[in-house]
Amino acid sequence: MKTLASLEDLDALLAERGKPVVLFKHSTRCPVSAMAEEEFRDLVRARPSDAVYGFLDLLAHRDVSDAVARRLGVPHESPQAIVLRDGRVSAVLNHDEIRADALGRLLAP
Repeated sequence: MKTLASLEDLDALLAERGKPVVLFKHSTRCPVSAMAEEEFRDLVRARPSDAVYGFLDLLAHRDVSDAVARRLGVPHESPQAIVLRDGRVSAVLNHDEIRADALGRLLAP
């Protein structure tokens, strides 16, 4: 899993090709986000090689979070999981939609 702490980290994640990319945006102040983070980490543990995983603490890196919304055209929500295929948004899950099984289905070819 790649932790996004800079715009350069975001650039590298968005440049990934070949595997789907799952970007998880997390708020450390939100209990719903804490539950969604567990689901995201369950997915990473269960399917480590199925995707490239990115983790963003949006409170610590607001500039990166703002850039995600701007570059991908996805309105900001928290928590949020964005699935990309070949650099394009293929799915967005917000709040309690973020579950390991739901994300896993989105990674299927």
